[in-house]
Amino acid sequence: MTFRLSLYLDVFKAGLPSLLRQGLASISGGILNNITKPFGDAAVAAISVVNRYSNFIMCVGLGIGQGLQPVAAYNYAVKQYPRVRQGTIFTIAFSTIVVAILSTVTLFIPEAIVRIFNQDEEVLRLGVPALRFAAISLYFTPVSVVSSMLFQSVRKSLVASILSALRSGLAFIPTIFILVYGMNLAFTGVALSQPVSDILTCLITIPFLILFLRELRLKETSLKETTNQTKLD
Repeated sequence: MTFRLSLYLDVFKAGLPSLLRQGLASISGGILNNITKPFGDAAVAAISVVNRYSNFIMCVGLGIGQGLQPVAAYNYAVKQYPRVRQGTIFTIAFSTIVVAILSTVTLFIPEAIVRIFNQDEEVLRLGVPALRFAAISLYFTPVSVVSSMLFQSVRKSLVASILSALRSGLAFIPTIFILVYGMNLAFTGVALSQPVSDILTCLITIPFLILFLRELRLKETSLKETTNQTKLD
């Protein structure tokens, strides 16, 4: 056993993005339920169905992203930057294709999916358009989910924490208040809040991802030049 503070700090920094992701998801869930309650029990049930199904598809993206983490962490540590870059691009592309297929199926049969969870006609009326909104936004989630887990695995804890906090907190909480109270969209604002948050999260994530991929390119070039110079010497 060791009591080195630096070791505990490393463990905390590595786990902080996951803590923010899970913690803010719980807080946002409570806020979402409280804002949805005034629209009736059917509205709460409809949003619950949409969130359950969306989280099911999100788990696919999370699983693929978790597969990237050990690959990225190991190869980044041993300076195999091309593998990190190629693995990142492949993972984002693969998860996007898989999630896109599931989302496209959802767009065609939203009523059948809602009926699996709830047969009430009012829940169907509210849940079907809400599920369509969610299905469209799911196209954008693989980029943000995989990128967040990538930064976490290569020990870029600050960036990973910011990106992890966006979807369920920094982007979602202001969005739902603006749409429901600021724009008076009522239940439509509730249904749109998570999709809008997902799209915003993706748009904010893209510049971080591009900069990181460029950084990998530069490190790869620098490493090659150093290796060639060593051979010449």
